[in-house]
Amino acid sequence: METPNNVVDSQWIRGVNLGGWLLLERFITPYLFAISDCDLRGDFRFFPGQLGAPVAESLALDKSNVTLCKPVLPYPVDEYTLAAAFPSKPLARAYLERHWESFVTLQDLQNIKESGLDYVRVPLPHWIFGDIQEGEPWVDGQWVHFVRVASWCRNLGLQIWPDIHSAPGSQNGFDNSGQLLESPTGTGWSSSPVHVSRSIQVVQNLVNKIKQAGIQDVVTGIGVLNEPFKDVPLAIMKDFNDKTLTIIREGLGKDVKVFIPDLFNSTWWGHGYWTDADKFANTVLDSHYYHVFAEEPRALSPKQHIAYVCRYNSYYTTACCYDEKEESNKIPSKGISRMIGEWSTAFDTLVVDKLTDVMDEISKTGKALEFDRQISKERQAFLQKFAESQMVTYEAKSAGVSRGWFYWNFKVEGGAFAEWDYLRGIREGWIPKTERGVASVDRFGTCEDILMETDDNESIIHEFPDPKSLPDGVNWQGVAIDDDLVLSHGQTLSNGANKKAVNIDDTHKVQVATIDGKPSVAPNENTAKALPLSSSSLGNHRFILFVAIVAGMLIYRFFRRQRYSSYQSLDSNHGSYQMNV
Repeated sequence: METPNNVVDSQWIRGVNLGGWLLLERFITPYLFAISDCDLRGDFRFFPGQLGAPVAESLALDKSNVTLCKPVLPYPVDEYTLAAAFPSKPLARAYLERHWESFVTLQDLQNIKESGLDYVRVPLPHWIFGDIQEGEPWVDGQWVHFVRVASWCRNLGLQIWPDIHSAPGSQNGFDNSGQLLESPTGTGWSSSPVHVSRSIQVVQNLVNKIKQAGIQDVVTGIGVLNEPFKDVPLAIMKDFNDKTLTIIREGLGKDVKVFIPDLFNSTWWGHGYWTDADKFANTVLDSHYYHVFAEEPRALSPKQHIAYVCRYNSYYTTACCYDEKEESNKIPSKGISRMIGEWSTAFDTLVVDKLTDVMDEISKTGKALEFDRQISKERQAFLQKFAESQMVTYEAKSAGVSRGWFYWNFKVEGGAFAEWDYLRGIREGWIPKTERGVASVDRFGTCEDILMETDDNESIIHEFPDPKSLPDGVNWQGVAIDDDLVLSHGQTLSNGANKKAVNIDDTHKVQVATIDGKPSVAPNENTAKALPLSSSSLGNHRFILFVAIVAGMLIYRFFRRQRYSSYQSLDSNHGSYQMNV
């Protein structure tokens, strides 16, 4: 096979996730979760347009007729409930085998390589090697398909990075852990020494299987655990990191990159962690940034989204990793570095709420909601700027601490979640191709340059769900949106202020997110540092405080003159918006 770009960029890690393949996520493949009574008796059928469906077979076995194949409701919400829905594990395995075999194609990988990327990150379930306990519905059989795709990657010049994406007991309570819990938490995993031990063994088994398959040359990075929730104690996480790093180094050597999770806060790892060049070379702290998982960011204008990337996402990208423990030190660590292992251009639609409507429409009509949705040219123009700003920010060339990024995801089914679809973005031109050896900032300009070029066309914002329909609740990953660059829609740059958007004044901190009303901090460790305000925003607050004091004195004197027997207490509260990314 001729591959003119069969080279790998030695400077940047740029890749895309093959999510929804060996570990399922419902929004990526909603039709796979729309099971019917036909499926449960082994009469497997396909919906028209279903990803991975063989064309000839899908025409003969059309599942869209909801009268012929009655939906099994409620539909499963995660891989746990999907596997459990089948009357036997052999039948569940046969159902999933079709998906494992056909979802990732050679053409997909060729298109990824031709877009300028050199890496694919592959989520793997913890049960992939048969660690399935009594009562657990999981089915294995995925590994042979990983090895097959790894051989394709070798031929194309792609590097493939497996990531252990789930854990016994669930490390986060998200559906991407295989089991959706009532609320996000990692304590079902971290509080059980048995579960933690099983996860360590999964990494050992992965190392052994890579060597047995002879794919060490193409598997050049390994993720030890995806997105453990922020209530996992740091001490347990660090011990887990140390043990799994030792396993990988002893089995595969020092050249394999090992990426570890940030517990949703990179500042917990910022200075002095894993800095030794001999022990911790080729290690990476992995963060994931999204703008859709809280109402406030979904309501931002186009320019505000870009400004938020320039300030908040930039701040947390460059919060780690440096040589010494002192925060004033800005010498990049010779050991651990940074990467953003997941991000997307989705910006105004909450996946879980839209997914409910998508699945309801399938059960009623046999076709997913907005399956044929098209993206307007105006919206595409913003998506391009949004993608460029994130590529520039996550490479963080000027700071020198980040190695790069992976987009989530390589493709999705239908049109409801089209903004998550990398290959569609490449085809339609709203995700730019990358150039090997060239930093994104040298192609697109700084994040602030991109901000000033962005059309602040708020007509493209279609926030879903309607914010008025949302109940009040805790935003577990939130910070206050209180930055001049964001609030002014970038206007402070035009006015000559805030020119250096990344150099944020550390003297003023914003509200820390809470879980069940308690500060969300790492147990037995230093409290996480929240996003600081800009220096001009700090100046505004001081001015407001001064005005409030003067006004209070005047009012006090007025009431004394009137001989009031009691005085009103004036209280000025500064409101804040919670944010989740």
